[in-house]
Amino acid sequence: MKSNIEATQGLVCAWIPEGATLRAFVNSPTFNEPTLGVVVGNKGNWTALAMFGLLFFIWPVPHTIALRNVLLVFLFFWVILGLDYTRVRSSFTMWRRPLLGLGLFTAWLFIELIFTPFWRHALSSINGQWLSALVAAAIGALVAMMARDRPTPQTVFLLFFAALGIHVLAEDAQGLLWAVHHGRFPLGLSGRRDKGLTAGPDKSNYLTNMTLDILVAELSLRLEGKRFLSVGKVALATALFATIFSFYLEAMRNGLIDILILTAFLLACVIRRHRAHFAGRTRLVVGSAALVAVILVGLDIKFDPRWDTLFATIPIAWNTAAHRQAWLNPGSPLPLLANGQAVSQSNYLRIAWIKEGLKSIIDFPLGLGYSRSAFGEALLLRFGKGAAIATSTNDGLLNLGLGVGLPGLVLWYLWYGWTIQGALAFFRGPSAFWGRALLLVLLDVGTRMLVDANLQDYMLQQFLFIVALLAGGAARSVGGENNEAVSAGPKPL
Repeated sequence: MKSNIEATQGLVCAWIPEGATLRAFVNSPTFNEPTLGVVVGNKGNWTALAMFGLLFFIWPVPHTIALRNVLLVFLFFWVILGLDYTRVRSSFTMWRRPLLGLGLFTAWLFIELIFTPFWRHALSSINGQWLSALVAAAIGALVAMMARDRPTPQTVFLLFFAALGIHVLAEDAQGLLWAVHHGRFPLGLSGRRDKGLTAGPDKSNYLTNMTLDILVAELSLRLEGKRFLSVGKVALATALFATIFSFYLEAMRNGLIDILILTAFLLACVIRRHRAHFAGRTRLVVGSAALVAVILVGLDIKFDPRWDTLFATIPIAWNTAAHRQAWLNPGSPLPLLANGQAVSQSNYLRIAWIKEGLKSIIDFPLGLGYSRSAFGEALLLRFGKGAAIATSTNDGLLNLGLGVGLPGLVLWYLWYGWTIQGALAFFRGPSAFWGRALLLVLLDVGTRMLVDANLQDYMLQQFLFIVALLAGGAARSVGGENNEAVSAGPKPL
């Protein structure tokens, strides 16, 4: 990573005239001249956008870590040189509480190093995961607030959305090719789960749900006679169908949480907008959304065999003392149900790890240091060396709580709550799309982390990047740029 940083610094400094300091160069007339200010001019912004699109596209693609790091560092320096600092200060003022929460959480990660026995591992995780995610967040916000009038916030967003769309279409193409080869559509919910260009169906599903969040935010505007995306009704309906088909192919039952959230969101928007009566078009949209949610939930329950034994597995998995090796060392023989059938490994391990994860948080309330393998460290202290090979609870909330402890969880949800409050403040006006998309992404990821380990490695980088991008776009839109004027923007948070 250090070599990447040094190489990028050298590349950026190559634009600065010999003998000039960076500050002098930035303040010089040459730097501000559109024909010569390559770094921050429109050409520079478009180049940064191209790198931004490439970065988001390759983020979930396996074996691209080195390229990700190079793009992260290069893009960070590029957007820093092209910033309108007045705009940045104004935007930061609007989001000062979430920024404070993020700062306090980061400070706690370093304070925790003082008393954790795994401080070396925690420090490595902070450097390798958390700080790189903060760099990604900074890039997301700064890309949305780049200098000049071009590219517009809409253009920035459309490029980001196009990268998401490619992943959705790749997933759809994979399923259609399978259907052509076998002469029938895959019943993904009964075992076959496509992964598109990512490392697994869960990773692909995170992108699919994110795409749905954005499309539903746009659909909520259309119900009010407004729009953000410059596409017609047919194109929007096609995008929704392609994304829902991708969801079907991935067959991730935990992804149904987002479907229910999005349906409830649309219903709430319609009720708020049309309390007195429902027009025919409104009834059609709401009915269609509810029908899609019911169909997806019904198909998952019908074709996913894990639901059949879930309730019978709960008391067996909760009795962790009786079958300790089964959850300490995944791969060991599983307990049996009353009918002699082995329990579903997915159901059993999730339930047993939830119980033992909660017990470990009680045993170590201050946390064991920020790490994705904090559960394994807790098991090491509780049962001794070599007793367990499990390292993660497969639950983002428990993994985070084991690492940062109860104080860290409080600070995390303080930041999360302030960010949701900020999204709600941008719910109407020219920033409505940005605020609604941000709210849905936060609700999607926040609920998904209750059942999946979805906030680690590049997924954490992606999440903070998207949150910051949407927050920056909302703040920029309040200024009236490329939008209709507003009488009053949201108050600073």
